[in-house]
Amino acid sequence: MSFELCEDASAGQWLIDQNLPWYRLAGRGPVGFEKYLRVLFIPDPDFPGQRTSDVDFEQKISELAQVGVALDLLSHYTTTPDECYFALWDGWSSIDIASQPRFEVPNRDYFLFRGSLADYANWSSDDPILWPYGDSPDPAFIWPADRAWCITNDVDPHFATVAGSAEAVDRVLAETAIDTVTDHPDIEPPYWD
Repeated sequence: MSFELCEDASAGQWLIDQNLPWYRLAGRGPVGFEKYLRVLFIPDPDFPGQRTSDVDFEQKISELAQVGVALDLLSHYTTTPDECYFALWDGWSSIDIASQPRFEVPNRDYFLFRGSLADYANWSSDDPILWPYGDSPDPAFIWPADRAWCITNDVDPHFATVAGSAEAVDRVLAETAIDTVTDHPDIEPPYWD
């Protein structure tokens, strides 16, 4: 299976039905899951006033690859790894998609794709047969059809949020290849800048 651009965005309605402020949904993801974590692309700032751009760190793997590690682990915690949804924010000028965004929350419009978790390896591939949509940033939301978990990765935060069962989140937290911290959707993470 490869990515298919969805003309019907009803698979994303559950996110809209969360009735969260747009910035909360886009930045931290849906509520109602048992446990949460953040995959840190840049470590959290150490003190108020420190900008994330001033945090000293060495990036071992790309953001796309870090999310891929989490997805590999999460694939064991869904009954639908071959039917997943990927939402791409339409705010990037490098995207080459002729249709209109179909998945909309206030202040954020998304293109919705369906594919398998295995397809994620081809997201934004240089091969136009695998990815004919131009240079695309990471998906803003990823979830399986059974909604067992959800990854939220907005353009602004220095992290992606993973929501799921305690067992699934604990498995991702235990992975040493990526930098993760336990999270709670009601507590603001340190942004500082």
